[in-house]
Formats: sequence, structure tokens, C-alpha cells
Amino acid sequence: MGASVGVGGLIIGISMLMVFSMAHQAISLQIESGVDRIEDADEPTPTFTIDDAVMFTGAIVDVTVASGGAGYSSGGTIEASSGTGGFSATYTIDGSGAIVSVVVTSHGNYSSLPTLVVNGGGTPTSAASLTPVRGNVLYANVTNTGATTIPHEDVWMFLDGQNATPFSSVYNPPLTNLWFSGETLFLNWYDTGHPGDERMTLTVGTTTVGHRLW
Repeated sequence: MGASVGVGGLIIGISMLMVFSMAHQAISLQIESGVDRIEDADEPTPTFTIDDAVMFTGAIVDVTVASGGAGYSSGGTIEASSGTGGFSATYTIDGSGAIVSVVVTSHGNYSSLPTLVVNGGGTPTSAASLTPVRGNVLYANVTNTGATTIPHEDVWMFLDGQNATPFSSVYNPPLTNLWFSGETLFLNWYDTGHPGDERMTLTVGTTTVGHRLW
């Protein structure tokens, strides 16, 4: 009988240890959860402003090189031969002086497609054929007015409440993917999609700010 009592006491002791261990784990989880809630409560709500925003629906967003020509020299620019839309671009050439690629440096804004010409590119032996591609360009200045640093991955842009676009694809940072407190970022985003969007919206968590596109 003494042996039975000893075994029973051992079983009860082990059971009590298991109960104590489970209770300790439950209390630890409650403490961690409480700390997380306190930290979340202390985290400032992101605040920001869209200082200005404009959509150009007649911008030149790309240039197609239908024929590169020959005999061009480097260092020239591509411009519109008519109108005052403000388009300009640079180009690169191959060994024969043919234009092989174009980089748009100013999109401009046109009601109809302009004719493009090469200025300062030497005396070509064969003229290039360049076709402008018209689309939409959004320009905006946005400022982080809050006390917290906002990761770009937490920011989303909407146009007329649709087409959610990651901020990282709208703004290409020179150094970091963080939007610091007090920092103003300049957005220059373009596409060849539908024109006529009237409102731009930025969303971070539960904070949403909109601005009319003028």
C-alpha cells in the first residue's frame, strides 16, 4: 500500500507541474499580448498631405523608334517640331550613328501627336523615323506631416478610387524606401491607360487623403 501511495503522490506531483507549466505559458502569452497592445497604442497614426496634384492626359510617355536612321552623333536632343507642349528627350546611337533608344526627359502635354525632330545630332546620312506615344502623366507633391516614418510598402495610390497601385511603383527613391517625417516627395508617374481621372488618393493603414487632379 505504501508503494501505491508513493506512485499516486508522484503522479499528482507531475500533474501539478504540468498544470503550473501550462498556467505559466498562458500568463506569458497574456503579458506579451498586453505589451503588443501597449506598443500599438503608442505608435503614432500616420498623417500626410497631398500638397498639389495634376494629371496631363496628352503627355508623351514614350517614343517608338520605327527607323533609327544613320550618321547621327551623340549629344543631341529630340524635340517636337511644332506646338508648345514642352516635350524633350535624349537618345543613344550605335556604331553606324543610328538611334537605337530614346529616354523621355520632359513629357509635355499635347492635344494631338506632335512631329518629333532631332536637334544637335550632327548631319545624318539617313533620317530617323520617331513616333511619339501619348498617355497620362501624374505630377504630385506629398508630405509626411506626422511623427512616424512610413515604409513605402505601406502606401497605396488610387485614381478615382480604383486601380490600387503600390507607392513603390509610383515613386522611385534615390536612397531609401522610407518616407521620413517632414519629408516632401515629388511623384512623376505615367501610363498609357484611360484618361480623365479626376481624383488621386493615398492610403496608409486607416488613413486616407485625397486630392482633386487639376
